[in-house]
Amino acid sequence: MGVKHLQTTLPRARRAQKSLYRPENKALSASFRQIRLATGLSQHEFGSLLGRNQSFISAVETGAIRLDALQIRDWCDAAHVGMSAWLQLFETLLFRQAGDE
Repeated sequence: MGVKHLQTTLPRARRAQKSLYRPENKALSASFRQIRLATGLSQHEFGSLLGRNQSFISAVETGAIRLDALQIRDWCDAAHVGMSAWLQLFETLLFRQAGDE
């Protein structure tokens, strides 16, 4: 099954909500914050590891900025956490969030 086939089978009437506004974004940003907190580093210190400033770290942790896959990998590397461990944490937070709704 090629990509072209997949594209033609999706309902056209349904538009995906931007992920920035989806409720799952809270779990995503919380996962980044929890990983950083586990390092014992401040936002400023963690930002220095990533070559970013404190306001960038804050924006990620509040969900105002979304990270791409490579940036997530950098975040995990800076925290000495494997991406699979991060993903498991994210899934756990999603599960908890779904239970709270």
